[in-house]
Amino acid sequence: MRISAKLVVAVLGAALVAGGLFLLGRATAPSPTHPAAGPGDYFAGVRAGEAQGRQEGRALQAGAELPPGERDAAQRAFAAGYVAGFNDVFAGYDGGWTTRTPWIVTLKGGAGQLVYRIDSREQLQAGVNYYLCPDGRSLCQQPRR
Repeated sequence: MRISAKLVVAVLGAALVAGGLFLLGRATAPSPTHPAAGPGDYFAGVRAGEAQGRQEGRALQAGAELPPGERDAAQRAFAAGYVAGFNDVFAGYDGGWTTRTPWIVTLKGGAGQLVYRIDSREQLQAGVNYYLCPDGRSLCQQPRR
């Protein structure tokens, strides 16, 4: 079986192009020490996008059955209520949260149409070990040694 010169040149050319593109990709990729977005940032973006999409989708549903001239008002009202509800999730603790700080939050069942309510919260502190108490429901802690 004889391999043609054209085939050899075509395969070598394709290999050179592929290798060049690979090297170009590596040269332009962020280094591990570069402050580019990492996997945690990616998933945070996915969660934020999902929440925004859920809100927008439900707002569109809220006005879907109305005549076109009334949809905008219904969607704006829904969006305002959605934001108010999102903020109300912190009811009883307004102003007492520290952002970008880990918290342990315990939920309890709600009443009526409310599925959950915040039962308790604990801001994590440095130098403390946290663990589930023997009762299986409470948070225990002890100083870190």
